[in-house]
Amino acid sequence: MASFVAEVLTSAGQLETQEATVKLQQLSKKIDSHKLEVYEITTNKYTNFLPQLHNTEQLVSDVEGFKTEMDDIANRIENQIKSQLNMSTGEFKSLNGQLEDVNSLLVVLEKIVNLQEGLEAIETAVRTQEYSKAADAVRLVKSLLDQKVFGHENEVTILSAIQTESNIQMQKLISDLSEKWKNMIQWTIPDDKQKNANSESGRKTELKINTKGEKADLLDKVVVGMKKMNILDEKMKRFGERLLMNVIEPIMTYSQCEVTESETGSSRILTVVVKNDDEMCCPAPQEMFGNLDKVLRFLNPNMLYVVIGEAVNENSDPCTLMTVLGDLIANQTLELAVKQCLIKAIPSSNKELEEFNRVIIMTEEVQKHLVKLCFIQSDNTILVDYIQNVNVLFANKKCQEILEKARRLMTTEVHNTVVVSHDKPLGELAPLMEGVAGSGGKKPRRDDLAVESPLSGNTFRLPKCHISTSIQELMTMAYETLREAGESSPQCAIQMFCAVRNMFELFCSVFPTYHKQSLETLPQFTALHYNNCMYISHHLMTLGHQFSKKLPQTINATFVDLVPKIRRLGTESFLQQLSKQKAQMLEYLAAANGFLNVSEKDAFFATERAVKQVLHQLQHLRKVWHEILPPTNYRKAIGGLLNGVIIEVTDSIVALEDISADDTKQLSRLVTTISARAPELFKVDDEEKTNITIEIQRNVAKWQRFRELDMVLNASMIEIGDRWASGKGPLAVVFTANEVKQLIRALFQNTDRRAAMLAKIK
Repeated sequence: MASFVAEVLTSAGQLETQEATVKLQQLSKKIDSHKLEVYEITTNKYTNFLPQLHNTEQLVSDVEGFKTEMDDIANRIENQIKSQLNMSTGEFKSLNGQLEDVNSLLVVLEKIVNLQEGLEAIETAVRTQEYSKAADAVRLVKSLLDQKVFGHENEVTILSAIQTESNIQMQKLISDLSEKWKNMIQWTIPDDKQKNANSESGRKTELKINTKGEKADLLDKVVVGMKKMNILDEKMKRFGERLLMNVIEPIMTYSQCEVTESETGSSRILTVVVKNDDEMCCPAPQEMFGNLDKVLRFLNPNMLYVVIGEAVNENSDPCTLMTVLGDLIANQTLELAVKQCLIKAIPSSNKELEEFNRVIIMTEEVQKHLVKLCFIQSDNTILVDYIQNVNVLFANKKCQEILEKARRLMTTEVHNTVVVSHDKPLGELAPLMEGVAGSGGKKPRRDDLAVESPLSGNTFRLPKCHISTSIQELMTMAYETLREAGESSPQCAIQMFCAVRNMFELFCSVFPTYHKQSLETLPQFTALHYNNCMYISHHLMTLGHQFSKKLPQTINATFVDLVPKIRRLGTESFLQQLSKQKAQMLEYLAAANGFLNVSEKDAFFATERAVKQVLHQLQHLRKVWHEILPPTNYRKAIGGLLNGVIIEVTDSIVALEDISADDTKQLSRLVTTISARAPELFKVDDEEKTNITIEIQRNVAKWQRFRELDMVLNASMIEIGDRWASGKGPLAVVFTANEVKQLIRALFQNTDRRAAMLAKIK
């Protein structure tokens, strides 16, 4: 009985196997037939470009039928036949291999059909302007193409054609989206010629947004489509760059900038007109923020409201185009606002600082408004961080302006002068503050001077002289700044005090460098520079003390340490000029050839010309110096130069070994010329009562020696002996015994009388 059942089962299994084999063969033939049809249809559509919509739909239906039959056969093989073929392994493997081949072919056909459906979905969505669906279909097709379902897909020609068609459809979608975006967002920007043109109408930029009426929904579709196609960031970046350059930057840079809105049909137009941009005058913060608000209020309801992403959490807003734009240009916009407007609006006086509080309040409101619009994130505090440091900014700006103005004053011409004196140490100026000595205000009390011992009344007196107008302005600015520092906050006061110190340190570096050539070549300029340095030093001696009680106690309010440096600056420059002038005069005297043989015509002319050149140079120096320098300083300077001249003349004559009678006359004539012209050099117009002789003797160290030489040239031997007076006379005061002997030997012939006189000179 058991063997009979086994035979029946075996017979039944063979029948099932034969039936499955027959069905697989029939199905394989049908698939081969449809494979040919799929190839022909796909080739005609993507290679030959022939419409086959009806055939395509039929193929989809047929493939679905084949798939059902394949599933049925596979189940039968797995559930019924496989268990009965334990004894027929070879037949099972054969059937299973045939099944895998047919299944692989079916998977490829199914992929092609799905790709076909995706491509048709793209076309349909683009045609109906459903750009979000089109983008989804593009991504689906790309995903299908990226999935490998068959090991030799690269050899399937039709898949390559579908790949090409997919790229074409994607580019067509991107092109269509770009075109729609371009039609909705239209710019009219002036070219370079128009930008440079200075027309009465000004430079005009227009932004037209066509999103009203029937186009209202299209913007959302286009934006979402561009987002899914990964081109939205590029479009918004380009839009942000144009907006920043042609709209935001002008309204933050030019005061004459007008922003207006208008509407025509389905279009809204934003117009920005810049006038008189050559002046580069920055706008007031109120005007700048007002124009920025107009721009954002125009963009938000017409374009930037489109939502492109969900909110991250319950407390956050959904992502919109405004958020995207803010991420791209918000920081640059705020930095422009600071750089082009707020920096220049920072006050430069305490009065303006009080009024600036309104700008601070307005800036804080603008910050809140920008956060509410989602243009900036709540943690973006560029504006408020800058504006809340207004005291520091005020001090920085004030100090910068002080140093900039000081530098301008130091690098201007200094030939314009003003007279200062002890009773007007700042010149003809209005009082700067009460209690500032010498400024025309109240005199400081004696206890304010903090003196421990009485000083001479002339200790801090400024001699009358000329200084440069620019240096007067520099010192006036120092007083005004320190006065304002005394009325400012402690932090500002410290910075302003340091700025004044830096101003004078800058003077020590800039002035001698910038005016180096003038200081080396122009005596008048050097004298002015000397006066300027003495004038600055005079004020720095007491400047810190005058304001010390009004400045913070933490400040060591003194400028005394700068006084030696500035004095040395003026003194060294003037001494170098004196050395140069002295060398020039000695060069003139060198042409006299040591005053040798002056009785000869040519030698006398050369000597006389040399002496006249020296006197002319001295007269020129008097002309450029006597009104500029204080009288005492002038007489010391001109006296020092004259002293150098007469030393050279005296030593040259004393060194002569033989002086003839004619030589003596000519030498006496030259010496007398110098003596006669000397008093003119020491005359100062406003001091008529001054004894010129005393001033010459005081400032020309060798003047008496020179006068005694003149006497010797015109005296007899006896007169010379009397002037010597056994070494006690006036001649002995300025000449040595050997020098007197040398003169006697040169002037007189060798006689017993000369020998006797020489014997007396000891």
